[in-house]
Amino acid sequence: MKVMVTGAQGFAGRHLLEELRQNGHTPLPVDLPAITHPVPGLLACDIMDAVGFRRLVAAQQPDACIHLGGLSFVPPSWDQPADYLLVNGLGAFNVLEALRREAPHARALVITSAEVYGRFASTFVVHEDSPFAPTNPYAVAKVAADHLTQLYARHHHLPYLVARPQNHIGPGQSTRFVVASFAEQIARIALGKAEPVIRVGDLTAERDFTDVRDVARAYRMLIERGRPGEAYNIAATRPVRVQVVLDLLCKIAGVQPRIEVEPTRVRPADHPPVLSNEKIRVELGWQPQFTLEQSLRDIYEHSWRTVAAAP
Repeated sequence: MKVMVTGAQGFAGRHLLEELRQNGHTPLPVDLPAITHPVPGLLACDIMDAVGFRRLVAAQQPDACIHLGGLSFVPPSWDQPADYLLVNGLGAFNVLEALRREAPHARALVITSAEVYGRFASTFVVHEDSPFAPTNPYAVAKVAADHLTQLYARHHHLPYLVARPQNHIGPGQSTRFVVASFAEQIARIALGKAEPVIRVGDLTAERDFTDVRDVARAYRMLIERGRPGEAYNIAATRPVRVQVVLDLLCKIAGVQPRIEVEPTRVRPADHPPVLSNEKIRVELGWQPQFTLEQSLRDIYEHSWRTVAAAP
């Protein structure tokens, strides 16, 4: 299939392009114009340009589209709620409307987030029919995109579906995110480019991390065989304390740094839900292939190479 991928230059997007190529598909990468190192074959377009995106879809005639484009870091959504609502909400509408009008045969997978479910006790397992309870503007925008996708599937009888991924990690992630931040700091210490001090937030928080390569494989399987009108959780379903992640990275790097808690890195206490992955496992046979330690080794090696190459 010719698979259009919005947000193709992002963290998950680059891994998804590789997953599609390795499985016989022809990716059509779409993103804002790249300043440096664009992905091969980039189709420069802003999803907020509704007319321009419709023209692109009409010209390319994709067989499918995976919509990843948007703003992905949750904390700034409180300072920029309008931007998040527009890009993550209206942006999804622009993508779906362009596909409906210009390529009505195309399958579409819209990526929302586990954030749509809100916060629960850590023992509470969330299924796809659990109620939405967004707790930040990012999540509100993702709820809108989620509802809109399923509405289009039902009302217009189109092959559209939704993926709700939990936190994902892997090589190449921005250091705004906790695991990549740890890995970059530890690599600088190991290479003698920084004092042996790691600055952290709340190490008692629990997160359910899934390797981005497992997530990309789930997206590929869903665009191939997922049921139209349905939503699918994507999660490893193995919650772990952030402290454990930090300890494993330090062990991998062979360093024993001092830990300093920075108030600016501490978020209000929360309890991310544990997502059930039963639906995607039973229907498509997906399950995580990367262990947490394997993911962390790959992340650290990528960070070490990046830091070593920097001036």
